[in-house]
Amino acid sequence: MADFSQFLAVDPSQRALIFDMDGVICHTMPYHLEAWRVYVDRTPELRQQINLEQLRQMGGKRNAELLPELLGRSVTEAEVERWGAGKEAVFRELLAPNLELLPGLLPFLKSAKEKGYRLGLGTSACAANVELVLSCEGVGDFFDTLVMEQDVQRGKPDPECYLLVAERLQVLPQHCLVFEDAVAGVIAAVRAGMRCWGVLTTQAETALQGAGAEVCIEDFTDPRLQWLLS
Repeated sequence: MADFSQFLAVDPSQRALIFDMDGVICHTMPYHLEAWRVYVDRTPELRQQINLEQLRQMGGKRNAELLPELLGRSVTEAEVERWGAGKEAVFRELLAPNLELLPGLLPFLKSAKEKGYRLGLGTSACAANVELVLSCEGVGDFFDTLVMEQDVQRGKPDPECYLLVAERLQVLPQHCLVFEDAVAGVIAAVRAGMRCWGVLTTQAETALQGAGAEVCIEDFTDPRLQWLLS
């Protein structure tokens, strides 16, 4: 177990837990992959150009960064807006009837709030996706601040997203602990000077640890989380 004694020595009101959304609040990657499959099949200019296996390794990125990497060429703002909005609309249609929080998340958030932690969300998702996910079982009520796609100029692995969450929470980066499922997100947290725990919904433990995750959990029923609440 990594040494978190200095982190835990700080008053809880000056500590923050920061959560990515996709793959951390709920396991959405299968719906993202299926949404891309459906949308690409409907879109002749994208057909045969996007490899779903490649997509599996590129979680945590905004469409503005994702599409150029997938297509191997520059993409205009209009293309990002059109293709991204189309795919995200399909994603919400697929996810809405199947929306389910990760096991143990709500009790953990409640206990963290009672302990005095500041809670933030830092995601590459668009506002409509965030609104949908955070409507599930009232989970959005637990967060003191939200940072999403339109709030930043640079997506993960750039640390801008997580640094902005810390700034809004008025907590020092070194007093923040991030929960991330994507390699790009773990790198972003580390570059922000934050601690990071990996969530094993989309990537192997070796990949997340290699990116800088100090601890990896399957979900929020992991008994090691109680150590943060002691």
